Amino acid sequence: MKRVVIVGGGVIGLSCAVRLRQGGAQVTLLEAEAEHATVFSPAASAAAAGMLAPLERAPSPHEAVSLDSFGLWRTRQHGAEWADGVRFDGAVVLNASEADAAAFCANAERQGRRATPLSAGQFSKRTGFATRIQNAVFVDDEGVADPLRVLSGLAMQARAMGALIEYNTDAASLSAHAVVAHDDRVFEADAIVLAPGAWATERIMAAAPSLKRIRPGKGQLVQVELKRSLPVTLRGGDFYMAQRREDVVLGATMELDRYDRVADKARTGELLASAERALPGEIAPAGRAWAGIRPMSPDGWPMIGPDCEGVFVAAGHSRNGWLLAPITAEIISAYVFGAEIAPEWAALSPARFGTA
Repeated sequence: MKRVVIVGGGVIGLSCAVRLRQGGAQVTLLEAEAEHATVFSPAASAAAAGMLAPLERAPSPHEAVSLDSFGLWRTRQHGAEWADGVRFDGAVVLNASEADAAAFCANAERQGRRATPLSAGQFSKRTGFATRIQNAVFVDDEGVADPLRVLSGLAMQARAMGALIEYNTDAASLSAHAVVAHDDRVFEADAIVLAPGAWATERIMAAAPSLKRIRPGKGQLVQVELKRSLPVTLRGGDFYMAQRREDVVLGATMELDRYDRVADKARTGELLASAERALPGEIAPAGRAWAGIRPMSPDGWPMIGPDCEGVFVAAGHSRNGWLLAPITAEIISAYVFGAEIAPEWAALSPARFGTA
């Protein structure tokens, strides 16, 4: 039985723990923070909106991987401990022009997915907003995860399958076959998976140089109040809005090379102003705002694969950590068990950037 140690207990690390246990590995996951995260925790997963949005207006180099990962969220929801934390209600995408709306629909159709132009009246029916907006598109293949609910559910699922999760346990150093915790405990392994988000230490980066390529990207969200519940996710040009289990969130800003997690009223004000311009008088702040630190790779796509002997990275997911968590776990599992690596998976290897 392969012994695997995972460093990082966000949605990536927990998804890898579940998948590796399904494959028969003995799994130990080390997470530096406490078990019950909040939106104010350092983990990007807890602070995120939980968007599952695989389709965009223009083609992207790894779009097939995004769609595959979205499909895995659907197929794995049934019976899972986190099933009630994920919804697939589709999304309404706002476009600046009729041409942009047509481009979105054409790109979706090229990928075998459906996107439907909406009249102003249809927009109101889909969203519940009174504002009449032209050039909107409804897309079926989109969803949203409630981060705190799904993180707790994934931890329950991993433990039920026999994984050991050590919270409040930071990785101080590692070698090809062991991780040493901050309290000097040694966790031996045949394979190590690093999913530290933007928080890898210098000693961890020395052992896994590809992590040096990750930059922090501060993103802010704010809770909002609506006159009625939002039945779909809404995506505008410079904001998005998602109805989760217990709140509606408006996001998200982006500031590179920022590690501070203090919500900036000026930046959240910009978000609220953008939403107000699109939907005047229909959105009110609910009084809570927070910031998360995204792990940004050089090209915005994750680094998934081997870094050095016995060490694999699953990092740099940028804005798409929640969307790409299931496929990341599939790819990591294939590497750990020595399975065949599909070309579209190999394209996400950290080796694509050369030597760090």
